[in-house]
Amino acid sequence: MRLKALIERKGLLAIGFIVTIVTLYRLASHPVVDKLMQPITYYRNNDVPVCLPDKYLAKQNPVKKAKAAIVILTRNNERDAIAETIVNFEEKFNKNFHYPYVFLNNVPFNDDFKSAIRHVVSPETELNFGLIPKEHWGYPDWIDLQKAAEARQEMEAKGHNKQYGFVITLKELQDTIPTLWNHVLEYAKTRHINVTNNKKLAFPYFFDERGEYNTCHFWSNFEIASLNLWRSPQYRDFFHYLDKTGNFFYERWGDAPVHSLAAGLFLDTDQLHYFEDFGYQHDLYRHCPTKESKLGCRCQCPEGTNGQSIDHDQNWDTCLPVWREWVETDKTRKAEWDFSYLEDYVPL
Repeated sequence: MRLKALIERKGLLAIGFIVTIVTLYRLASHPVVDKLMQPITYYRNNDVPVCLPDKYLAKQNPVKKAKAAIVILTRNNERDAIAETIVNFEEKFNKNFHYPYVFLNNVPFNDDFKSAIRHVVSPETELNFGLIPKEHWGYPDWIDLQKAAEARQEMEAKGHNKQYGFVITLKELQDTIPTLWNHVLEYAKTRHINVTNNKKLAFPYFFDERGEYNTCHFWSNFEIASLNLWRSPQYRDFFHYLDKTGNFFYERWGDAPVHSLAAGLFLDTDQLHYFEDFGYQHDLYRHCPTKESKLGCRCQCPEGTNGQSIDHDQNWDTCLPVWREWVETDKTRKAEWDFSYLEDYVPL
């Protein structure tokens, strides 16, 4: 009797459990309950789907907007071009997030510029128009202006065209940075930074097969970076070291290779991200997500190379294959366990 009663009791419990599950499932499917039970995400109520891969959302759902701003260095006479860019950027992304904009110029922005920008963003989007102080824009008082002018004239005769970004990685013009690499290596040596055998740093990405600089860098006219990096004591020390050489003026060091090499010195490869899913063009150079990658969202990209657009991923000066190889070999290196530290503790 006890056995029969126990079986009947378990049967009733099982039926009750199933009924409870079905009831909860139906409740959760109700539109009102479904909305309340959704993760509290900043993109939930967008008028269009946000372009974030489902596999990443399932693992780590964003719960709030990033503390960030869109910083743009531009001029008054670039009003129409930058307004057109912002129209595209708002339509594809920022109309759902309303990140504030910070526009910087070495002269005050005029009313026409400000009005044009306000016209292409939503009313709730914050706009800031900043003036770069003269001491931050011009020459320091310890720079030899004649020497800098002669260096500029020499470089202009060579017809160098400077370009840089984070979506695109390409080779730098070596003649514009003849001493930068050696200064960076000297800095690393004085600060005891191991740039050759340190598995935690991305710096070896910049070595060629001879151990020299391969001139690869990230094109900074589009970059997304943490201010924690640029504000860190390490980066400020690095920049001050380079600044005191005077070669931002005597040669043609730009923010592109400096930002890139600093990232290599202070960041792990995993902390660097290639925005393969962004469609982007600056001047003629263009990157678009490939159809095979199944990345990107609503990108309006031309195909191939023509007089208005160059597919830079296939261009002669791209460093994309080097970057991809580096990322793969970096994963392999990190997968190799290093037990050499145990030699001090384990008797031989």
